[in-house]
Amino acid sequence: MNCKSRRLNRSMLTRLISLVLLAHITGVGGLRSVWLKVPVAVAPGQSATLECNYDLEGEPLYTVKWYKGRQEFFRYVPKEHPHTRVFPLPGVTVDINASGPKMVVLRDIQMELAGRYRCEVSSDAPNFHTEVVSAHMHVVHMLESDPVVRLEKSRYSVGDVLRGNCTSPASNPPANVTWLINGNKINASYISRTPVSLNKIVSQAGLEFEVNTFTQGKMRVTCIADVYGVYTTQTELVLDEEKPRLASVRGSGSERMSQSLIVVATAACLSMVFTR
Repeated sequence: MNCKSRRLNRSMLTRLISLVLLAHITGVGGLRSVWLKVPVAVAPGQSATLECNYDLEGEPLYTVKWYKGRQEFFRYVPKEHPHTRVFPLPGVTVDINASGPKMVVLRDIQMELAGRYRCEVSSDAPNFHTEVVSAHMHVVHMLESDPVVRLEKSRYSVGDVLRGNCTSPASNPPANVTWLINGNKINASYISRTPVSLNKIVSQAGLEFEVNTFTQGKMRVTCIADVYGVYTTQTELVLDEEKPRLASVRGSGSERMSQSLIVVATAACLSMVFTR
């Protein structure tokens, strides 16, 4: 009897494992592939579209919930009328007409809306599967000016060391500063950041580069300041090649006159010698 019971338990276990594997292979389980698309950065006053995409694999949708941090601010429920609900959250303005099952649109973004956003998707009965994804959105001021580039001189020769610095406009968060020489990225010799107000910072990058090439006697030095690759400004200087100066083969007017007098005097002396 015990042997039969053991064989029965083994048989049931084998069937259970087979069913689990079959469900995994055939995709039973409904909700899959939830992914979130959120702007990396937006400027104050702009709108932002947050997209939450998912594949229900034939299962009905139960609900989609949106959170900033831990606070829910928007919900979509297809079984309810109206389908959408907005929950009060300071600073959050939802465009209800543009929002739906796979996106929420925020209007008039302000600095306090920077942070992590979550999308929670749940399928309906019988499985009620739930997936949560999140992403961070920054709110940044656009760079208000171009970076300032300072170099030791305006002309260089091959073998010279090009030294200088580039200072970004003040921003929050601080800008990244990148050097290019003739379109090629060059590592900064140093990077520093200095607060200039309560919420803005200036970035500065140094440059120390041995000059090795010119294109038609010119060299392009470019400094790029960017915030999260979204807002970018740049300054470019075109430097001339300093070519070696050839020594003059012609003297000054006084030198030419002296040489002429010496020749005349020499000729006169020779004439006196031969007439004697």
